[in-house]
Amino acid sequence: MKTYHVLGMMSGSSMDGVDVAYCRLEEKDGKWSYEIEKAECIPYPPKWRLRLQSLVLQNAVTYLKTDAFYGHYLGEVARKFIQENMLDGKIDFIASHGQTVFHQPENQMTSQIGDGGAIVAETGCNVICNFRTVDVAMGGQGTPIAPMGDRTLFGDFKFCLNIGGIANISCNIDNRMIGFDICGANMVLNALASEIDLEYDKDGSIARSGNVNHDLLNELNAQWYYEKPYPKSIGGGWVTKIFMPVFKKYRMQVEDKLRTATEHIALQIGKDIKNIYATEFLTKDESHSILVSGGGAFNKFLLERINYNSSVPLVVPDPATIKFKEALLMCLMGALRMRNEVNVLASVTGASADSVGGEVYFSTGVKHESVL
Repeated sequence: MKTYHVLGMMSGSSMDGVDVAYCRLEEKDGKWSYEIEKAECIPYPPKWRLRLQSLVLQNAVTYLKTDAFYGHYLGEVARKFIQENMLDGKIDFIASHGQTVFHQPENQMTSQIGDGGAIVAETGCNVICNFRTVDVAMGGQGTPIAPMGDRTLFGDFKFCLNIGGIANISCNIDNRMIGFDICGANMVLNALASEIDLEYDKDGSIARSGNVNHDLLNELNAQWYYEKPYPKSIGGGWVTKIFMPVFKKYRMQVEDKLRTATEHIALQIGKDIKNIYATEFLTKDESHSILVSGGGAFNKFLLERINYNSSVPLVVPDPATIKFKEALLMCLMGALRMRNEVNVLASVTGASADSVGGEVYFSTGVKHESVL
């Protein structure tokens, strides 16, 4: 049996903060198990949220400076978490996803900032990051990378649905994984809630009180991305630049916008689940429940609408798994990278072959006192 103690760090497209999870992974005879021992979401200070949101519009020098500074920031977050939880000397390595800024696989380009060397300098720990770049270089989408973890750690479920800033899904078909991004999710709902100075719509209660605007709904559903076959992926830039401007055409109350957006998300998720059944020749007489994670799993109204539109039972796990599943999957990605084993699947991304993704930064154990 091989055991790994890993600190996983994840920052998604919703940019609400950095998920940090200290996890124990065990592998025995090809079977993996896990435990999320300690975890916390560290909210971004306003200056960092603004900086990350605007970075896509900045010049190359600003991008490179932010990559370095953000790496030091992640290192400081990790170091504080390690100190507060008395984990010094108990971590084999840190697996950091970073923050996606540009995602253009059609141009063989994807970027997740958060310099691994800076994280090493701040923590004195080994670091693995940039998990997507090899896959994109091999013609893949580079995302989603969660299906590898879904198959390895959550293999009892046919479907795994993550409702984060962007909703994505994976499906295990006779041990062949497929997966893709579906649509903007919490990025959209949180942006609309911010119009009335709320961080998010708790339980979807505001959306529940609103009415669907069918003209808006039809225009949202007509976006070109939804007609593409999988493998496919979108980035936060698509949601911000292409999708959200549609709402500005309509003079509506926020509750009606939220109701319409919720229905749109549920419709797209339901449509894609049905499409997987049809395309992959799955039959409804099999019991195919869906494991739901990500912040959207707490949105009761959204889950009701997804269940209505998909007709497939939804399973909501314990709160730690809901919140920190992606950070946990980063831990697994890092463990597989350290073993030099495949951690990105071509059946999911459309690359020419499976790959071993992740840049490894080894530490001498010496910490650098940040001057930032």
